[in-house]
Amino acid sequence: MYTIEQLSQITGLTTRTLRNYLKADLLHGSKDTGIWKFTEQQVSEFIGHPSVWPSIQAKHYAIVYDFLARQDNSEHEVCILLDRSLEESEAKKIADFFCNAANGLSHIRFAFSYESGKARYILKGAEADVNQMMKEFYGR
Repeated sequence: MYTIEQLSQITGLTTRTLRNYLKADLLHGSKDTGIWKFTEQQVSEFIGHPSVWPSIQAKHYAIVYDFLARQDNSEHEVCILLDRSLEESEAKKIADFFCNAANGLSHIRFAFSYESGKARYILKGAEADVNQMMKEFYGR
């Protein structure tokens, strides 16, 4: 199960945009004690919707573009693209790992996409934080 905040982190869409998709009936979930929850199936259907996917893709590309276009290099930041050929269930486990690791780190941007057996993970943020996440990932 995913919360609306986790779905926002994965897709790059704001929680407000996700709530608009809920109102438009393009996103389905359930509200439990005031918290939106989404199953893996609901998330997959939402991300794969032809009206939604281009927006998500644009948000993912923007993470990399913003990193490359940035002229002010006063902060030590890194941007990592990790592409893997995986079964969808394994790809989602890795996405969950990164989503949970980035939780609480407001300066970390994370995106995940899966299409035709290929998973893509994008991480951008403070060099120390991203490096720590990658160490934890490879050490698990």
